[in-house]
Amino acid sequence: MMAAFLGLSMGMKAQQETGTWTLTPRAGINSSNVSVEDLWVLGDSGDKSYSAKRKWGFVAGVDAEYQAGQQIGVSVGAFYSNEGYTYGNVESLGKVTQTLHYLNIPVLANFYIEPRILPGLALKAGVQFGYLLKAKMQDGLGEYSQGDNTSSFKRLNISIPAGISYTYKNFVADLRYNIGLMNLCNVDLEVEDSWKTNSLWITLGYQFRL
Repeated sequence: MMAAFLGLSMGMKAQQETGTWTLTPRAGINSSNVSVEDLWVLGDSGDKSYSAKRKWGFVAGVDAEYQAGQQIGVSVGAFYSNEGYTYGNVESLGKVTQTLHYLNIPVLANFYIEPRILPGLALKAGVQFGYLLKAKMQDGLGEYSQGDNTSSFKRLNISIPAGISYTYKNFVADLRYNIGLMNLCNVDLEVEDSWKTNSLWITLGYQFRL
């Protein structure tokens, strides 16, 4: 994907003019996990621990961006993101997956590389505020082993997004990584574990000038 970003240099749309607004609906996939979370299961050979693995999900939303300068833009967005983690195949339970449904509000500063050098390429970073809409855990039997477990997680999540995007004839490919800052655990544990999210977003959008 990075090679594709850098390789597309012909037919590029010119940089947006200073003082203009653009709206970019976008959708794509994400890969997410938490920093610390193990599942313990009592099996035939005793207790066994399963570490959380990355879960693939869906993300969609829209960004509104103001072109503050020739190479600087400021954007705010609203995105639904299906995140969480999985334990893979667990003894007696099958595949166990924790799903976290988030409404995310990213606020980003976008730095556009000099158009004569790398037209359409932008680096971005900022802060993202997430609100947990719902959480569910599902086992491999096709039923929710814990049902709605939203109360096990804190509603607010704050993360630092950093990424890169490429614009080609109004189409915008975006790659960003969100680093969670807050402990999401909302239950009392015997150990001081900190559940922090991390997610990789890959989206494609179309830019409209307002």
